[in-house]
This record gives sequence, C-alpha cells and structure tokens, in this order.
Amino acid sequence: MTRVAIGTLGFLIIWTIFTTVFAASADKSEVRLLPKWAWVVLCALLPFFGGLLYLMVGRPLRNNQGPSSGGRGRVIAPDDDPNFLRDISKFMRNKDQDDKDKK
Repeated sequence: MTRVAIGTLGFLIIWTIFTTVFAASADKSEVRLLPKWAWVVLCALLPFFGGLLYLMVGRPLRNNQGPSSGGRGRVIAPDDDPNFLRDISKFMRNKDQDDKDKK
C-alpha cells in the first residue's frame, strides 16, 4: 500500500469513529431529520458520506439559551465591571488612608 492509501484509510477510520460517537452521544430529542439510531447506523455503514450527512443535516442545532451558556450571561472583564472598579477604588482609598495613619 502506498502512503496515500494508508493515510486515506486512517482518515476514514478516524472519521467514522468520530461521527458515529458524535451521533451516539447526541440528545435523541434534538437530532434532526432521522431518528438517532438511524444516524448512528448511517455513520457506521457509510464511512465518509454518512458522517458528512449527519454533520450537515442531522446534528442538533446549537441552542444559545441551553446549558452551554451556563445561565450566567456574558462574561465581563474586571476592568469593564463597574462593581469591581468601585470596590478597587474603595480598597485603594482605604490603603492610602492606612499608609497616612502609619506615618
């Protein structure tokens, strides 16, 4: 076998395992177009095209309000957070006052 054939075979094996596991780990109520078991079988039996079809039309759509967002809203950097800036200002004023009292 040539290196290209070995590389192609390796890619197909990895691709098949990845897409099959990805389809099997999806929530069955969110999988589109076909039942979950059908996508798993399709990914396993049609190594490249089954996985490609699943990734294009079968996988669940990303839900921005789902558990992936953590329910905390967007993350604010400390220097943009008004509460942090207010607290750090108080801390610095208290520190300056303590330094003056020590002298």
